[in-house]
Amino acid sequence: MGRRLAVLLVWAVVCGGPAAAQTPAPDGVELLLDRFEALLQAGRAADFPSLVASSDPPDQIDEFAGGLFAPDTRRAVVTERDRVPLAAALPGDGYRVVAELFLETANRARIVTTLLDVRRPPGGPPDSWRISAAQAATSIDGLFRLRVSASRQFAARNLTITAEDLRLTLADGSVFLVESESGVTGLILFGNGVMRFAPGPATEQGQMRIFAGAEVLNAPFEAAFVRLSPLAYEQRVSVASLTPAALNRRELKRAQELLAREGPKSFSLDLRELSSDTWYLLPPPGDFLAEVRTRRHGTLTYSRAGMQAEDITLFDRERRRTIALYPSAPRRAARGLAFNEDEQRDYDVLDYDIEANIQPQTDFLEARARLRLRMRSIGATSLTLRLADDLAVRGIVSAEYGRLLHLRVRDQNTVIVNFPVGLSPDTDVTLLVSYAGRITWQDIEDEAVQSGEVRPQEEPLIIPAEPSFLLSNRSYWYPQNPIPDYATATLRISVPEGYSCVASGQPRNGPEVTLRDLLTLTDGPAHVFTARDPLRYFAVVVSRFVRAAEATIKLEPGQGDPTDGAGVSVTIEANPRQQGRGKTLIDDVEAIMRFYTGLLGEIPYSSLTVALVENELPGGHSPGYLAVLNTPMPASRLTWRNDPASFPGFPEFFLAHELAHQWWGQAVGWRNYHEQWLSEGFAQYFAALYAQRARGERTFVDMLRQFRRWAVAESDEGPISLGSRLGHLRGQPRVFRALVYNKAAAVLHMLRRLVGDEHFFHALRQFYAAQKFRKAGTGDLRAVFEETAGRSLERFFDRWIYSADVPRLRYSHALGAGTVTVRFEQVGSALFDVPVTVTIIYTDGRTHEEIVPVTDQRVEWTIAADRPVKQVQVNRDYAAVAIFERVP
Repeated sequence: MGRRLAVLLVWAVVCGGPAAAQTPAPDGVELLLDRFEALLQAGRAADFPSLVASSDPPDQIDEFAGGLFAPDTRRAVVTERDRVPLAAALPGDGYRVVAELFLETANRARIVTTLLDVRRPPGGPPDSWRISAAQAATSIDGLFRLRVSASRQFAARNLTITAEDLRLTLADGSVFLVESESGVTGLILFGNGVMRFAPGPATEQGQMRIFAGAEVLNAPFEAAFVRLSPLAYEQRVSVASLTPAALNRRELKRAQELLAREGPKSFSLDLRELSSDTWYLLPPPGDFLAEVRTRRHGTLTYSRAGMQAEDITLFDRERRRTIALYPSAPRRAARGLAFNEDEQRDYDVLDYDIEANIQPQTDFLEARARLRLRMRSIGATSLTLRLADDLAVRGIVSAEYGRLLHLRVRDQNTVIVNFPVGLSPDTDVTLLVSYAGRITWQDIEDEAVQSGEVRPQEEPLIIPAEPSFLLSNRSYWYPQNPIPDYATATLRISVPEGYSCVASGQPRNGPEVTLRDLLTLTDGPAHVFTARDPLRYFAVVVSRFVRAAEATIKLEPGQGDPTDGAGVSVTIEANPRQQGRGKTLIDDVEAIMRFYTGLLGEIPYSSLTVALVENELPGGHSPGYLAVLNTPMPASRLTWRNDPASFPGFPEFFLAHELAHQWWGQAVGWRNYHEQWLSEGFAQYFAALYAQRARGERTFVDMLRQFRRWAVAESDEGPISLGSRLGHLRGQPRVFRALVYNKAAAVLHMLRRLVGDEHFFHALRQFYAAQKFRKAGTGDLRAVFEETAGRSLERFFDRWIYSADVPRLRYSHALGAGTVTVRFEQVGSALFDVPVTVTIIYTDGRTHEEIVPVTDQRVEWTIAADRPVKQVQVNRDYAAVAIFERVP
């Protein structure tokens, strides 16, 4: 009641109480724009001077009108975006108006952003407004209607259509042309065809073997839809294979239906604010798209998109599977397979201020976000934001340029924002984006173990888990740069009564209600989180939380302290049933954080919240400032022992892994999905190091054993550098964990044994310090280790990160007088650098270990033995990822 009264009082003050209903006076500027719209639609350029203030208009206005009026205009829409008073005019008598013009002919359209100075005589009537200056600031040209040619149909005999690594062959069938005003931009194929896709890179050939059973895909198809540049039509299509045929009305209708269904999925903009029709862009020269309905694999989409760093893609839209993704041959020749996605970033987001009202019962989000950004590209007239398709944008306003035109790219979680002027590099822009809609909650799927079987239950009753709702990096719940970068933020989250939330950033003490909250947030007090240190992305978890425990970590002198001596605050928030576990967890959290700080010299963020949520499977997710842990329910039907991330002897594993992400994955990011191992592999290895400290050597060796077992078992699925795509084709996330978690951690351990502890941990600190709050790549890590160790590590990283092979080693040993000689031979042409532990067991039970660096085809190593030898063992500690074969 008190809050409602406060709201009523606020509105009473703002609105000043009820007033008599009055008919508003007509807006003269709107009347002027309506007249302008009517003249444009009628093509009456001769009457435009009647809208101009001077009887002798300046050349600028004549040029402006000459570029807009056309006799074939069928429809015109003039939409006012913003207006600001003119400095030289009396109040209310002059404005600078930003207006969007949508000009449509029979088969083409364009959008023009205009700047209009409008004036009226002092105190003049509404119809006295006139245009005193005008210019077309920016435009989106080249919007086309596409149509299936209704006058021409072709019979095809051995027709071929080619793009890099792709050939479509139609042995016999029918072909319809998809035409635009600029020429043929597509084809529709029906009949007996074969799709041949032969990816160039060896890694992609391996993925093709998984998908199709062979390195080259040869898939029969019955229908295909192709888009290309009109300039490339005769270059890519064997037009001599087309013969004019009698028009078949049934096939024509089928072709039109296919265009209506498949066409809007690409090269199409959502212009619902301006037009209800479907409008298309023409593919740039070099770009190409084919939607191929194969008999065995369903519809496959091949794309060559020059704007993407990896510009060749083969994917399955329906199943959301990426089958192949790699740079084209010219790009591979220029820079290899590695790339830094930041090189394609048009702008940097410096800071966010996000206000969000989240309704978990109805899956609804209402929010507005302020983005402070800085341009990087030259002369940009637009920028792209990533935002979930289901979230409707209500408006985008710039502090510098007023209300802005925004367009949706269909089915791409993308918004294009248009500016009225070109922006130069280092220009600062502030955007305010208002949006709302239904949201899809994110599962903790990448970092949750995979269930192996359903445990039999005597009682059918299962205690349901407390619901929790996660919005994070895959939800696109706030407008963000399509190429992620680091930014600071303030999050102001409102949730219904009975719920609470945790989020990225340092929480303010207690819910904070301000006048702004009462006016803008519709339900519940605001929970405020401030991230003063930059983050890669922001997350929020809504559930029923209670405070379970809290502590402050005081760092040692010389350690990096983001709090300037105040101490890093640690809070445990838990679902009510997990409150007891949360109280006991605080000591583990503090111990792990101190251990990692000892290794790297600092804690990156000023606070940490650990959220314990209930789930049937264990797992976790760790944005900056925050770690979310799944707590399995005692009555869960699922078991997870046969998973790469299952370590029964180390119950703190998930906590240790997720806390390590505050350093690896958050403070130090990764440039693209190929570098994801720098996050997951490091977190996995740091968890193993903590297990060694807290649980002893046996637990550490058990983890190394599991690392090796899963690495050997799953390496055929691809190299570590394939990142999140590992296991993707089979729907097996455990493959990702086997290689990007376990094998990558084993690789780090082998690197440590190869260069030695001193060099290893020194290089780690150097790498962390150099890449903090940046996105790193494998090349950055290699450079630091090479400088520290004073040796080349090119082959080490090439073999272990970019290759899917596992070395095979034959070994033997011979006993001599006071010596043991061990011989290794690498089988195969690819040489690895493999540090192997050789253990000598003496007859008195004592042991001696040496690390033998197997770095050549054949290695012979002699070890001094000062007593009788009972046994010689190789890789007893499971530290080498290799397949060993003993030779008598």
